[in-house]
Amino acid sequence: MHKKLRVLIIAEACNPTFTSVPLVGYNLANALAQRDDLEITLVTHTRNKAALELDPLAKLVRIHFIDNEAIARPLHKISKLLRGGQGLSWTTGTAMAWPGYMYFEKLVFRQFRENFRNHEFDIIHRVTPLTPTMGSPLSSLVSTPMVIGPLNGGLPWPKEYPELRKQEREWLVPVRNLYKYLPYFRSTYKRLAAVISGSRHTATEVPKYFKGLKFEMPENGINTTRFPLDRIWLESGTRFRFITVGRLVPYKGTDMILDAMGGSELLKQCELIVVGDGPQRYALEEQISALDLSNVRLLGWKDQNELSAELRAAQVFIFPSLREFGGGVVLEAMASGLPCVIADYGGPAELVDSSCGILLPLKSRQEMVSNLRSAMESLMKDPTRCKTLSKNGIEKVRGDYTWQAKAEKIAAIYRKILDTQLPANSQRPTA
Repeated sequence: MHKKLRVLIIAEACNPTFTSVPLVGYNLANALAQRDDLEITLVTHTRNKAALELDPLAKLVRIHFIDNEAIARPLHKISKLLRGGQGLSWTTGTAMAWPGYMYFEKLVFRQFRENFRNHEFDIIHRVTPLTPTMGSPLSSLVSTPMVIGPLNGGLPWPKEYPELRKQEREWLVPVRNLYKYLPYFRSTYKRLAAVISGSRHTATEVPKYFKGLKFEMPENGINTTRFPLDRIWLESGTRFRFITVGRLVPYKGTDMILDAMGGSELLKQCELIVVGDGPQRYALEEQISALDLSNVRLLGWKDQNELSAELRAAQVFIFPSLREFGGGVVLEAMASGLPCVIADYGGPAELVDSSCGILLPLKSRQEMVSNLRSAMESLMKDPTRCKTLSKNGIEKVRGDYTWQAKAEKIAAIYRKILDTQLPANSQRPTA
């Protein structure tokens, strides 16, 4: 009888009640924990303790909480001051998080020192942070094969929109590559057994001196309990409804959707639902008023269950984000049976193809608005096409992007790593 693979999951951000990276960390850890061939130990930050101890995951895995707040908390406060809040200047936020995360991994080593010495884990998998800029002190302190990823980030700012960087307060972008000279970065890629890249661009950021195994897999997935794959696309009983979801910041392109609608009498007959909040909200409210768009509603943030309901009540998902790393909300829209209209750049363009949506070439703002308007009008007038795109999107998610499907691929990666680590004629301890 084969033993289970013993896996230490490091997910500093891992919380079922949050969104974005913490939710990715939780969903992947949870999906791996459901597998019969894996024995999971999860190590995460103490901020996640209350949520995780009440979650069913706590019955499936051993969870250890790390408290690095002595360093992380004061740096987080300084980061908020420098960024003017939390919605902008993500590069600054990542830079300020670096010392705290280095300390986090050192505390992980202290807590598990004896476990590592006694070879109690077959694989170490660091799931979060997702950024490729964070080295791993742990990788040089252990002999256990270690994999990190899916990593995502570093997508260049689009040259067609030079003003975006300033609007997003991304002052550190010109010196971003200095992360390659920070302590632990080079040693990390010298010691890792494997790296999983979450996008084609991030794969190019893996250093050439890395000699381990390389894999590619988008970091986002679908929880089919919250986003059931059973939608049958139907025309609206009242007005055709578009929906967009995301932080209200300049690069998300919500203002372009409003301009597209403002210039079309046909689109003024439909609805637009905007789910999300952020520093651009006041400017968008003024734009809605100036364009006399009484058919647009700003709903603010919604939890995952509320978001699922809003998506399923709509007909088309609009997401002209100009610089999106992953695009988890695009998968959620596809799972909800919505044809997607996206900018052909970054993460969403690796999830959506012509079988399930419309990809808009990255052009000047004026051209983007015009193309966006045309795409929205064409779908509004063609329910047959909408039904086809809807069905194809659901099947695409079902085949590749449920968390169960992703966990299967991750487990295969673990086996591949162990096969390459063992000398000839050795036997790996699991199936």
